[in-house]
Amino acid sequence: MKIQSILIYSFVASATLLGSACRKYVEIEQNDRRTLKTTDDYRYLLNNKGNFETSYLLPLVTSDNIAPEVASTAASVWGGSTQLAYIWSAEFFTGDQQDGGWNNLYKHIYVANEILDGVMDSQNGTPAQKLAVAAEARVHRAFAYYSLANQYAPVYDPTKAESQQGLPLLLTVDLFQNLSRVSLARIYEQIITDLTTAINNLPNYPSFNYHPSKVSAYALMSRVYLTMRNFEEAGRYADLALALDPTIYNLEDFTRDETFPRLIDDKEVLLSKTSAGYMIGPLNPELISLYKEGDLRLKLFIDNEPGTYKGYIYKKPVFNSSGNYYNASYVGLSSPEVLLNRAEVYARQNNAAKLVELLNLLRKKRFSADKYVALTTADVNSDLLQSVIDERRREFVGTDLRWYDMRRLTLDGGYFKTITRTFNGQTYSLNAGSPRLVYPINERVLSFNPEIGQNPR
Repeated sequence: MKIQSILIYSFVASATLLGSACRKYVEIEQNDRRTLKTTDDYRYLLNNKGNFETSYLLPLVTSDNIAPEVASTAASVWGGSTQLAYIWSAEFFTGDQQDGGWNNLYKHIYVANEILDGVMDSQNGTPAQKLAVAAEARVHRAFAYYSLANQYAPVYDPTKAESQQGLPLLLTVDLFQNLSRVSLARIYEQIITDLTTAINNLPNYPSFNYHPSKVSAYALMSRVYLTMRNFEEAGRYADLALALDPTIYNLEDFTRDETFPRLIDDKEVLLSKTSAGYMIGPLNPELISLYKEGDLRLKLFIDNEPGTYKGYIYKKPVFNSSGNYYNASYVGLSSPEVLLNRAEVYARQNNAAKLVELLNLLRKKRFSADKYVALTTADVNSDLLQSVIDERRREFVGTDLRWYDMRRLTLDGGYFKTITRTFNGQTYSLNAGSPRLVYPINERVLSFNPEIGQNPR
């Protein structure tokens, strides 16, 4: 029986209950009947941030942005799964522990499937309203499958993708469907299909940044094609997003109080997704060395914490309602990512002039005015791609993107460098060919669904 299957039981129940909760008691329903009837019912599912915003945490831990040696004082405040992920262990979760990242993403897929299964036949909505709801659900589903593929499946290789092991592909609300994995090529095909189907029915920008829109769908398409090594399409979709003129803040505007807009008000965020909790850990000194004098990201995104963590830590302030400095990290889509995706494509096309133009567009808004010095082609000519990789590391500190970049750069020769870590007196290494670049499937999931199969360890 596969009701438990790929989802935590409560997720399956909650998706149904959410529909009834959103009915606002406008009618009486039998206890054993579904209550998703009107187009507004499905819109309420999308409006509930809890259904799609909270995602995963561990890509922030497994990347080389975290220091190669963690003091015992820091490790003692990490959860067990964090410590195991830090050393790329054969298992990240033990006993009855559950993988919140896997669960959250398949919850997103389940709720999206529920919307897509019924919204076009729903009552009291216009065709345009129904198509808009379906379009948002498709973008959320595409984001979830991309995130799963870049944690629990191999690095996408266009020469091997048809034979690479992907994920269980769930496109309906049938809880008894086959959970055997499809190819990685099929997963990416579905991601592209969902996004291309959605785009025409989305507004250019959303009313709130946790709703998908054209600009976020273009941004996600650019990210996906970059991962697929289809650089022409990655550049094309980045251009479509940039044509909508997404906001890039001048960080000097925030230096007086060292505060940023709330996540919901952050105009750089094109699609709001947050980590499943927050990650505080010492940052790699090699990463810190990439920041130059006057780079305000070093001041606003990072702090020096000499106590428990004994080093630099990610601190980009979000100041939630409780005033907590270390809230969940942003792991969604952003304006700077689009710009740097386009810059990377220029680097791969050996177009130094356009590369420098885009890097300067971002850097001018990241440095204090008195310290900013524009790059020239002479500054990047020795290695165009490395100049973009370094800028991505500086910009995306504290997000999931470094882990995804590390994985795809294994196909670019020397741009992936073996990572070595020391923890509790033992040394661990991660090289470009390691199976540990793929996360393990939670044994609790496999106990109910052995047909999924464990990833090579």
